[in-house]
Amino acid sequence: MQIQTANYDLVTTWQGGMASRTRCRSITGDRSQSHVIDSDEPVALGGEGRAPAPQDLMLAAFNACMTAAFVQEARGADLTLTHLDIETRGELLTEITQLCDKTTELSPGRLQYVIHVSGNGTAHQFECVHQRVINASLNRWLLAQNMTIEGDLILI
Repeated sequence: MQIQTANYDLVTTWQGGMASRTRCRSITGDRSQSHVIDSDEPVALGGEGRAPAPQDLMLAAFNACMTAAFVQEARGADLTLTHLDIETRGELLTEITQLCDKTTELSPGRLQYVIHVSGNGTAHQFECVHQRVINASLNRWLLAQNMTIEGDLILI
């Protein structure tokens, strides 16, 4: 089995204040796509709050990756989805300097998510899909290396 990879080329440009604009280009196989993503810190952290904060974008990527993995795994199990949403709540540190002090026992954060799903599968089938998603979602794995992630599955 060949491992599929993608190539990414991102350039982030400061836009003044705490704002930035990232131009993204990714290539998977023979297909290329480009996007622009704006980011700004909230007012409480010195920004103007005109775009999602970097933490919002990170958690959106987490949810999007989990969603894509769930759809892919459900298809692989011949399950038809009629509804799928992932609700994530979390508490993240707002500055890394707190972690640099080796005398503290701080964790970078904690995430809790709930997957609301319905379709033609049983509770057991959807739980099996969820377990495969836990193993298949790269962004979930990356975040779980440094923080606690707890997930639940709710059939609707």
